Amino acid sequence: MGRDGGGPRVARAIVCLVPVGFFVASVVATAANRDGAGHLVAATAVLAVTLGLHLLHSTRAAVRRRKPWWPWSLVAHGAVTYAPYCFFQDTWVGIPGSFAAAVLLTMPVPQAWTAFAVLSALQVPLVAALGETTWQGLNSAVSHVVGGLALFGVVRLADLAQELQEARTELARQAVDRERLRFARDLHDLCGYSLTAVALQSEQIQWLVRSDPQRAEEELARTQALARHALSEVRAVSAGYRVLSLEREARAAAGLLESLGVAADVELAESPLPGPVDETLAIVVREGVTNALRHSKARHCAIRLTVDSGRADGGWARLEVSNDGVAPGDEPTGSRLVGGPGGSGLRNLRERVAERGGVLTAEVNGEGGFRLAVALPCVSRDVVSDGAAGRV
Repeated sequence: MGRDGGGPRVARAIVCLVPVGFFVASVVATAANRDGAGHLVAATAVLAVTLGLHLLHSTRAAVRRRKPWWPWSLVAHGAVTYAPYCFFQDTWVGIPGSFAAAVLLTMPVPQAWTAFAVLSALQVPLVAALGETTWQGLNSAVSHVVGGLALFGVVRLADLAQELQEARTELARQAVDRERLRFARDLHDLCGYSLTAVALQSEQIQWLVRSDPQRAEEELARTQALARHALSEVRAVSAGYRVLSLEREARAAAGLLESLGVAADVELAESPLPGPVDETLAIVVREGVTNALRHSKARHCAIRLTVDSGRADGGWARLEVSNDGVAPGDEPTGSRLVGGPGGSGLRNLRERVAERGGVLTAEVNGEGGFRLAVALPCVSRDVVSDGAAGRV
């Protein structure tokens, strides 16, 4: 899996190696007491059970989701930790802090830390009861605390390493999803307009072939140019960049509308706009004109831009695309008008405008007209996280 995927595996390996190291050290210390082979075998068997119970309580499932059996396994862990004192007396060398670490890993907070403190403090009277000095009791208590925290710490760090890996995987998945959404949105916003124009002009050519062959030939040449333009836009989207200009798109839209018999009125303020604002408004023009051509029987379409300049906040750019061709019975909440189930154009626009801190309005005016209005702050707000703020 590489360097990124190896972290959790290494952490889990350490989770196993640390208690195994304590186990080996305890076995060696027991052998150093020279109490005989029988004593060593019995102590080693108990230590092995203690190690197994600790590893059971160190599993990720036990740490994150307490199983129904954890109280009984915890009791068994405590028994194999403290019962040997009754048989081996002061020669018993357990795995330091193993049971205390299991308490921290399985019990809920803050009860776990209270129990941990109590168990650590009990080491002093326990060692004293076995005939050892107070200083030896304090040493045992310190070993208990250090061992317990060490075992608890490596398990929690391994768990956090796994959670970090999962979080990175989820972030990567979300980044891929965002990029797919961006690509789909750009493809719709940039190519839907040209392809709609090609479809409409093809229908017009069909009617002109018999009645006016010469004009049909002219319209066919125009349609071919639009098709080539759409192809270039598809290539631009696939390459990951496409720079739009509001003025260029508005003029091109006006020419297309007029070629299809729709009167176009374009009024653009001469105030310069920030690049991201200019590109967003260019896409608004495309979607507004596409709506006028696909979803209405417009005879007139107006594109107007005003800019409130000279204000302390940098001013606002207000663009309005309106047409007079809404069919009777269409409502402002119709899917065709607001990008609902019937289409995603205006839904995409709302997302783009919201990213720039603007407001979008799409409404029927009640007189057979439809109005698409956008207000954007002229101060560019770079809130696009994927580095595509100046690119669509």
